[in-house]
Amino acid sequence: MVFSSGFFGFFAHAGFLAALRDLNIRSSGYAGASSGTIIAAMAASDMSDHTIREILLRLKKSDFWDPDPMPFILKRALKLFRGYSGYLRGKGFARLLEHIPIKQIEDCPVPLVITATNLTLQREELFTRGSLTKGIQASGAVPILFKPVEIDGSLYVDGGMVNKAPVQALADLIQPEKIIVHFIASDNLEGPSNSFLKKKMTPWHIHRLAVNISRQEAYQRQCDVIKQRGIELIEVRTNAPGVDPNSLEKGPSAYYKSREAGIKILANKGF
Repeated sequence: MVFSSGFFGFFAHAGFLAALRDLNIRSSGYAGASSGTIIAAMAASDMSDHTIREILLRLKKSDFWDPDPMPFILKRALKLFRGYSGYLRGKGFARLLEHIPIKQIEDCPVPLVITATNLTLQREELFTRGSLTKGIQASGAVPILFKPVEIDGSLYVDGGMVNKAPVQALADLIQPEKIIVHFIASDNLEGPSNSFLKKKMTPWHIHRLAVNISRQEAYQRQCDVIKQRGIELIEVRTNAPGVDPNSLEKGPSAYYKSREAGIKILANKGF
């Protein structure tokens, strides 16, 4: 089971995990990128749906929103932000991860692989051992928003930057017969369009679109490799409402809609 990256998509991922369990579908391995890593880790740690739901649906912005003091940011601004690596310190995020009972990736009852972007060595990094909390933090450190996470001398950011849904990594880890991907599509990849030209800050939208196209193409190439190896790939898109730090009240809706849609889609596929 692979949970893709997707900004604050963990509500929808958790709902889909609940759908899998409602249908008594048990995974022999999990993988995740960015927000998907949180749910992959919770699932691999054998946390109950009730516990996962309670943690997520109680989430408040103040639980993880820990920016640097404004005077510090202003001082960095005067130096053109030289050496400044991110807005949020990540300590609040780390505290939330303390709810996960397993501390080392290799101790998870079900195999788990986490993807992150190694800035120092300029490559993708796959974690199957080591600190589970650090691995999740690294995979979820959205550039600019969060400061990079340091692990063994290297700085890491969001795994979804280089691998939106690590299907090949999971296939290499456990050699499965089939892989289910709960895929959260980037919101600006909705079909051919030049609508970005009509938006404010057009250069930023062009850059963001180009990055998302690159990630989508890389994911499709992975899928092709997996299919050539004889592994059945089942991609599911539940299209739950998007959530961001300022709209956490949409979280319950994303969870339950993803759960409901997941049950219907999987049932139609014969599960």
